[in-house]
Amino acid sequence: MTFQLENVGVHHPDDEEGARLVKFPGWERVRFINARPLELPETIYFEANFETLKVIGFPLVNVVWPIMSRRMLDTLQSAGEFEHRAIPVVMLDDTLAEKLDAGGKVRPGAANLDFVAVHLTSHIAAFDWERSEYTRSEIAPDKVWSVKRLVFKDIPLPPLFRLTELLGPLFVSAEGRAALEKAGIRGIKLIESERVL
Repeated sequence: MTFQLENVGVHHPDDEEGARLVKFPGWERVRFINARPLELPETIYFEANFETLKVIGFPLVNVVWPIMSRRMLDTLQSAGEFEHRAIPVVMLDDTLAEKLDAGGKVRPGAANLDFVAVHLTSHIAAFDWERSEYTRSEIAPDKVWSVKRLVFKDIPLPPLFRLTELLGPLFVSAEGRAALEKAGIRGIKLIESERVL
């Protein structure tokens, strides 16, 4: 069994938005859905409620980036290997007016370093063209535009992966799901692959 991984809004009562990227030049061109190398600044900042971050492993963010706690990443890695790059992000406390000092350095107590952006550096060709129900992309015939019923090939799958044929969704294997559930990781929603996407 395989599952699509999504965020759910688990927040502290004072936190309605989740984590928000502090935008940098070129941020809108960063695409985690591709396996190609990413051009990123030396430090990436998000603003978030620290009370929410204490209880959540997969925070809701305002960009389509898989941001997860190091604990969540370690949990997935405990279920098996997958090619990825863990990009450290700095979570800034959104309740503080002054997060940086005059020199641009983060003030003491204003940063949480327990989260990373996970970039999968290779994708898996596991889409079952015969049993799935889908619409092919008109631009790239080897890609899928939309899926009504998603079926995977009967091959071993890593705990966390993307498909080469379907850009976008992030998937978790049965082993990955079991590890996440055992660890009690919060903020995730797992949709069975046989269901409509």
